[in-house]
Order: sequence, then C-alpha cells, then structure tokens
Amino acid sequence: MNQFVVTLIIILIPGIIAAVICDKITVHSKWNAFKFGLYALILGLFAYAGLQIIFYAWDVIKSCSFDISNWSHLNVWSSTLSETHKISAKEVVFATMLSLPAAFFASFLINYKVFNKLAKMLKISSKYGDENLYSYYLNAKEIDWVYVRDIENNLTYQGRVESYAENDHMQELVMYDVTVFRYEDSVQLYSVPTIYLTKEMGRFIIEAIPKELLGEANGD
Repeated sequence: MNQFVVTLIIILIPGIIAAVICDKITVHSKWNAFKFGLYALILGLFAYAGLQIIFYAWDVIKSCSFDISNWSHLNVWSSTLSETHKISAKEVVFATMLSLPAAFFASFLINYKVFNKLAKMLKISSKYGDENLYSYYLNAKEIDWVYVRDIENNLTYQGRVESYAENDHMQELVMYDVTVFRYEDSVQLYSVPTIYLTKEMGRFIIEAIPKELLGEANGD
C-alpha cells in the first residue's frame, strides 16, 4: 500500500471514530459508503481544527502575546500535502481524544435540527431534517403515549413508545404498558408489559394521545 495512502488513513482515524459515534446516536437516513467517508473527513478536520485552536491558545498563554509568527502549526496539515512530512503520533492521539466531543457536538446539531431551524428562521429552507417522517414523528419530544391502529387486523394498541426502526421495506415499533383494543368498537381485549410490532411500509397509523384521552381506545 502506498505510504501516502497509509498516512491519510492514520490521519482519518479521529474522523472515522467520530463518524461511527454520530451514526449510533443520531436519527438519520441510512448513510452509504460515500456519505460515511465524507462525514468522517469533515469530523476529522473538525477534531484537528479543535486541536489546532488548543495549540494556538497554549502559545498565547506561554508568550503572553498575540504575535501570530510565534504560533505553532500542526504537522498534520503538511502531512496531507507532502509525503516528506512525517505524521505526528502525538497529534493523532490528541485528535482522537477530541473525536468524542466532536461527535457529541455534531450529534447535538443534527438531533436538535440547529441548521434546519436556522434556515427556517431565515426563510432559506423549510426542510425538517435528513431522516424520514416516520422517525421524525416518533422522535418528537411530545410523543409519549400513542395509539397504533392496525385496521387490517381490527386492533388498536395503546401504549408508550420504547424504540423504533425502519428499513426499505418494514417499519418496526416496540411499545410498553400496552393495552390492546378491538378497533371497530373499542372493546378492551388484553394488556401486556411490552409488545413488538412490525408491518410493511405505511401500514401503521400512529396517533399521539392527549392526556385527557388516556385509557380510551379510539378517543371517543
């Protein structure tokens, strides 16, 4: 393997770690290989940029001066452009340590739709986010108790959302404190601590339950 390629892989370690963490703790549409690589690159640059700011701050503290000529620059910037510059193991280790806060900060921006809200406030875009509406709806903070209508099987499930997932063909939902009613006449059938439901795309009807309607199967 080319030494330059090995250098790039080592340099990208903080970004890869940060991207893996972001993938696990954010709600988003599935990343393909290109997107994962792009996000790993961006998050890696973010980690190294944070490390560079720390180095600059330390230079200012040591010299008690803002003289830019005395500031030290990371070797990583030169290593990516030239094969003659060696990788600084210290910089890779420190940047890897910063990959966790970098991932948490990026996840905060994604999960709380910071850029989307800013764009909406500035009337630039009305896009709600990157994930599908199924995940977006169930991830809303006001979603707690819900009715899940399975009209085909004449059932209504009342319970609290525990977790959910979706792929190209199926939607999955786990609920707890579940009461099952007959859909057509709201007759209570049974109760269970938890339940796992799975259906083809779009076969669930999910409704948030207002507090005053808890205990009623169809909100009548």
